[in-house]
Amino acid sequence: MKAAAEDSAAASASPAAHAAVAARDVWRGFGRERVLRGVSLEVPAGGALAVFGPNGSGKSTLLRALAGLLRPQRGTVLVGGEELFTDPRARRRIGYVGHEPMLYGGLTVAENLRLFAALYDLAAPRPRIDEVCALLGLAGYRETVAARLSRGLSQRAAVARAILHQPAVLILDEPFAGLDPDAASQLAAHLDRFRGDGGTVVLATHQSAEAVRIGGEARVLGGGRLGPPLPLAGLDAAAVDAWYRGR
Repeated sequence: MKAAAEDSAAASASPAAHAAVAARDVWRGFGRERVLRGVSLEVPAGGALAVFGPNGSGKSTLLRALAGLLRPQRGTVLVGGEELFTDPRARRRIGYVGHEPMLYGGLTVAENLRLFAALYDLAAPRPRIDEVCALLGLAGYRETVAARLSRGLSQRAAVARAILHQPAVLILDEPFAGLDPDAASQLAAHLDRFRGDGGTVVLATHQSAEAVRIGGEARVLGGGRLGPPLPLAGLDAAAVDAWYRGR
């Protein structure tokens, strides 16, 4: 009994047990191409990880696996300590923004958000929809059909969709792409508040300034593997650029 209790305590004290999102030895390929080769990572609650890497390095594949949109061929993804692909509660903790907005083009912004609110079974959807639209500067575009939104507004609407259900983890694939400076500042400010409230951010980016703005750590994905982390506290974009070139 004592040994079992000690084993249980050791498991609960392990880093992965306390990580908001974790990957353990994740492999993923397409055909004969191995895109991810034993990727492991841990990001704590309130933490952030910026994933760098050239085009085609597998950043989007990694983020889709972390978001539950692409099942690893080997390995495990944990969100809040729960296995992402076996426990439905884990998926609810995630908000995801990819290269596509994942909106229904024939519906208005408000109709899209009401639909996703229903899918997440939100108890009071209207105040929350009002809140995210105000937060992201979408109040004047609520009745605009999603297919008619500009690239920047479509990105804002995608972020609104991702944060609507108040997830604990945001998985963001180049979230600032297409945003004008004001919208980018609004998104960065929201991510600051999100992390301050204990939320966790994992983003793929090519821009050192974005990574520095969000904070946390940076890692480079190359050859299907993640390099060692770089703490971003106290660094500027030029220092991160130099580190990335060195990797």
